[in-house]
Amino acid sequence: MSKWEGKSKGTVLGHKIFVFILNHLGLKLAYIVLRFVALYYFLFARKSNRSIYFFFHDVLKYKRTTSWLKIYKNYYIFGQTILDKVALLAGVKTKFTINHDGGKNLDKIAAMGKGGILVSAHIGNWEIAGQLLNRLETTFNILMYENEREKLKSYLDGVEKKKNVKIIAIKDGEMGHLIELHNAFSNNELVVMHGDRFRENAVTMEATFLGKTALFPAGPFIMAAKFGVPLSVVFAVKESSTHYHFFATDPIEVKRARTEEQTNAAVKELLQNYLTEVEKMVYRYPEQWFNYYAFWKEQPQ
Repeated sequence: MSKWEGKSKGTVLGHKIFVFILNHLGLKLAYIVLRFVALYYFLFARKSNRSIYFFFHDVLKYKRTTSWLKIYKNYYIFGQTILDKVALLAGVKTKFTINHDGGKNLDKIAAMGKGGILVSAHIGNWEIAGQLLNRLETTFNILMYENEREKLKSYLDGVEKKKNVKIIAIKDGEMGHLIELHNAFSNNELVVMHGDRFRENAVTMEATFLGKTALFPAGPFIMAAKFGVPLSVVFAVKESSTHYHFFATDPIEVKRARTEEQTNAAVKELLQNYLTEVEKMVYRYPEQWFNYYAFWKEQPQ
């Protein structure tokens, strides 16, 4: 099972081109251009093709032909989610709508007054939720590695019009992000992070997921236990060209762990709860699973 390299697909130039198209020609035309981009990846991205084929064929048990059709659709929807995010961040006029399924659960977290952690997965477009949930009147902090789209982050900082999303960068060998996390929770802010990817030397836990074995980062759940903040599993999935569906589970109130035994117990419970929710979402929206590397232990390299 290979490890995620801490870097996602996409370039600054590609995003600049799409921002230009979005500003001058609109989202619909950008989607048309995107069909050719998706076709390019479908034809030439052999490594990611192998990984996502394993997901559709070996994990979800789709037939061969269906699996290949799903791969193209997966690339196309993935590109749409990137375009949608860039359009919102750049202030491009759009008509996005969103259903809130569990929005009251986020209100519960806000009412507790000690911040909270929203854990998602690479399903749908969770980053877009922070731009569409302004009604909470709180700041969303996205926890990500410093080298993950570092140049892209700098570019988007220049075009971003809405400021309710901040990025907390994790730098290798440094603990500065812990201070930023503490400050965010003290200000009753929400911290958003993924629970389905990890990098080398990260603390991980092995678990059964969709019937196969995979490793998951312990970090999100350790943070919830150490800081004693509530945790909710969230997703924002795309259901049409301009419509998203936001899900948030009832928050788990986590008592601040004082011992290693308390931490381990809390982490184990939180991980299992997380995996249950992610499995439900994968079965419901299989084309929106966006992990393009050897995710499972049984998966060929």
